[in-house]
Amino acid sequence: MDKILSQLIRISHTVGKDTSLIQGGGGNTSVKSDDGKYMYIKASGTALKDMNEQNGWRRLQLASVLSIIEDKSINQLDTYGREIEVVNRLLLACDDEVTGSARPSVETHLHAFLDKCVIHLHPVAVLAYACAKNGRAELEKLFRENPPAFLRKQEGGPPLWVSYADPGFMLAKR
Repeated sequence: MDKILSQLIRISHTVGKDTSLIQGGGGNTSVKSDDGKYMYIKASGTALKDMNEQNGWRRLQLASVLSIIEDKSINQLDTYGREIEVVNRLLLACDDEVTGSARPSVETHLHAFLDKCVIHLHPVAVLAYACAKNGRAELEKLFRENPPAFLRKQEGGPPLWVSYADPGFMLAKR
């Protein structure tokens, strides 16, 4: 098995079995190849804990994914037409032997912009803040007063707060 795929499966199983981090089929993982040509990402509709060597992932040509985002003509389509076009082009960007109807995650474009390894979770504790009336301010205060170790090593402030948007292509465009 490919080393990168093995990493993706291991990461996905580790976080996917923790129900405080993942609810249902939520969350996504991705790992990019060292040369930056490919990205392995969870397939849409697959639970992270259920990913295996044969199912639950797709490998995409990263340049092809990024070219979809750069194509300004897609913005001119209505919502329905845009989604069909984006899904079709993502399927064309797939470069693997996966059979069946597995589609790359709806968040593929966002993962394409981010680091080599992306673990996108929906932790219950964070969702409680996201849904609370003053959640953003309270979360920023929490991170300012008691930052986790990984933030102490980096410059900058609290985690980025992104207002709700439907997942997928248009969120990545933001």
